[in-house]
Amino acid sequence: MCLGTQRIVKVAFIGALLVSFSFAQTYDLPIFFVDTKNKCLDKYVTEKIPATLKVLDGKTNAVADSAKGTPYDIGINIGEGYSALFPKPNYGIEIRDKKGGAKSESLLGYPPSSGWFLRGPYIDKSLLRESFAQWLFRQAGRYSPRTRHFHLYVNGVYRGVYVLTEEINRDKYRVNIDELKDTDIKDENLTGGYIWKFDTTSNISDKGFNTSDGLNVVLNAPSKQSIQKVQEEYLKKYLNDLEALFKNGKDGTGYDGYVDVASMVDYVLHEELTDNTDSYVYNFFSYKPRGGKVTLGPLWQYDLAMSNSSNFGYGNPGKSWQIENSNKTSGSPMSGGSSAKAPQWLLQAWKRADFQNKLKDRWAELRSGVWHPKTIDAYLDSMKTYLKNAADINFKRWPNLGKNSGQNDPDPEPMKYCNSGSGSSGGGFSMGMGGNNATTWDGEVEHVRKKVKERMTWMDQELGFLAPANPVVTAPVDPTIHEPDWHEKPAEEIVVTPQEHKNSPNSKGFTELKSPTQPQGIHQEGFGRLSPTNYFVVNGNHLEIYTDLGGTFALIDLNGSVLFKTRIETGVTSLKIPATAKDKRWIATLNGKMLNK
Repeated sequence: MCLGTQRIVKVAFIGALLVSFSFAQTYDLPIFFVDTKNKCLDKYVTEKIPATLKVLDGKTNAVADSAKGTPYDIGINIGEGYSALFPKPNYGIEIRDKKGGAKSESLLGYPPSSGWFLRGPYIDKSLLRESFAQWLFRQAGRYSPRTRHFHLYVNGVYRGVYVLTEEINRDKYRVNIDELKDTDIKDENLTGGYIWKFDTTSNISDKGFNTSDGLNVVLNAPSKQSIQKVQEEYLKKYLNDLEALFKNGKDGTGYDGYVDVASMVDYVLHEELTDNTDSYVYNFFSYKPRGGKVTLGPLWQYDLAMSNSSNFGYGNPGKSWQIENSNKTSGSPMSGGSSAKAPQWLLQAWKRADFQNKLKDRWAELRSGVWHPKTIDAYLDSMKTYLKNAADINFKRWPNLGKNSGQNDPDPEPMKYCNSGSGSSGGGFSMGMGGNNATTWDGEVEHVRKKVKERMTWMDQELGFLAPANPVVTAPVDPTIHEPDWHEKPAEEIVVTPQEHKNSPNSKGFTELKSPTQPQGIHQEGFGRLSPTNYFVVNGNHLEIYTDLGGTFALIDLNGSVLFKTRIETGVTSLKIPATAKDKRWIATLNGKMLNK
C-alpha cells in the first residue's frame, strides 16, 4: 500500500469516529466502546456474537483515549422484548475468557459478574426511571439491581446515554440464596434456591412451565436447561399449592406459609407508587430460598412507569390501583396469550383485611422517611446535576424531545455493518409508547417528580395517611449489602457466621465463626433485606433486635417524636415493647437510620 493510500485509509477511519461527535469529545460519565469485528448487531441477532469491550472510567473521559480503556472479551446481542424494536435498543453482554467461556468481572466498581445489561433509555426521556425505581426499592430495604449511567459507542458510532444494570443472578452480592445443584433432589436441599419470573413467552416449554392457573414461569436459576426434573416438579407443585388456597371458594387462609408477606407488601407498594404499566404481568421476578418462602422481587423494566404510558389507556393513570386493573385480572390485551395476567393469589391476597392492614402500616413507615417527598427531591436533584451534561449530548444524538417516540422510529445514524433497513429500528407497530413529550430534558425530569408526588398524594388518601412535614429518617441501616467491599480481605477481618447458624437458610457465602469479636446468635436470614445482620422481629409484645453494629436503638413515631430509646450491644437484644409505643405506628431506628423488619 502506498503512502497516499495509507493516508486516505487513516482519514476515513478517523472520519468514521467523527460522524456525529468530535474525536476530542470529553465526558463526565464513563464510556463503553464495543467493537463487533465488522459484524452486524441488530434486532435479528438473537444469540450473542463475539465482540470486545473497552471501558474508560475516570473523572473525565475522552473518546481519543479509547485505547486506554480496560479491555474485555464479550458476547453481545439485542435485548429481548418490545425495546428490541427501538432505534436505541437494550443490549445484553456476557464477559468471556479467551476460550469463549463466561468469566466474572467487575464493571464500574460493582461486584463481579459475567452477565450485564446495557439499558438504552429511549421512550424514557428523563433517562432515569429505571435507576429511580431500583433506588426506591433499595430504600425500602430490598435488593434491586444496581445501576450506573455511561456513554456507549458501538463500532465507532455514538449510541447515546445508557444505563449499566446488574442482571438478576444468584450470587452473594445479589440474590443471595443457595445454589441448587444437580444432586439437590430431596429433603431440605430440594426446597431452594430458585429464581424465576412470571412473564409472557411464546415457547414456555423451552424456558419453564405453566402453573395450574396458566401462568408462565420462566426459570432463571436454575435455567430450564440445567434444572433437574424433580426440582422443576417441586417448584411447580409449590406454586400450584399456593394457587389452590384461593380456589373453590377458599379465602387464602395459610397463604403466609407460602409467601414472604413482608416482601409482598413492599413489592406491591413499589409497583403502585411507580404506577408501573407492566406491574404484576411482565418481568415479575420472584425467588425462593432454601427452606424459605416465595419472595417477591427483584425489579426489572420501568421505562413505562411513572406516567409514561398514557397511550395505552390502562385504567385511570395516577388515580387507580394497578393491581385492580381489569387488564391485570383477565389478561393484558397486548399479551398475546392468556398467561400474561397477574397471579390470582396476589390479586386475592390484596383483598384480604390482614394484608390491607399490613399494607397501610408499611406505607406509613416508608412515606415517613425513605419515601418522603423531601427524600425523593434530594435524589432527583442530585440526578439532575449528575446527568445534565450527559443529557445534552444524548439528545443531540437522539433529537426526540417533544416528540412521540416508540417502535419503528428512524435512527439518525444507523448501525454499521448492517444492510440498509435492517437496523435495530423498524418492524414495530408505528405507535408512540411514551406518555409525555416535554420539549426539554429538565421538563421530562420534572414531569417524573410531579407525577410521583401526585401518585403519593392519591395513595395517602386511599390508605388513610398524612405524611409528616419532614422525613423521620432518610437512610436505611447498613447499605453495604448493595455497595459491598467485595475485594478479598485478610481472614481476621472477614465477618462470618456463628457456628450454630452456618447451615441456616440463606447462609450461602459465609463460614463458621473465626473472630471472638463477632456477635453470637446473629441469624443469617433474609438476604432480600437491606442488611441481613441488622434487623428486628416483632414477636407478640416483644422486639428481637439483631445487629452486628450495636449503638442507639430508638422507636420514633411518624411525626419524628422519640417514643423509646436505649443502647444495645451487638448480637441479639430482646425488649418488651414499651407502653409509650403500644398501639402506635413507629419506625425502629439504629444510630438514627431505619432498621428493617
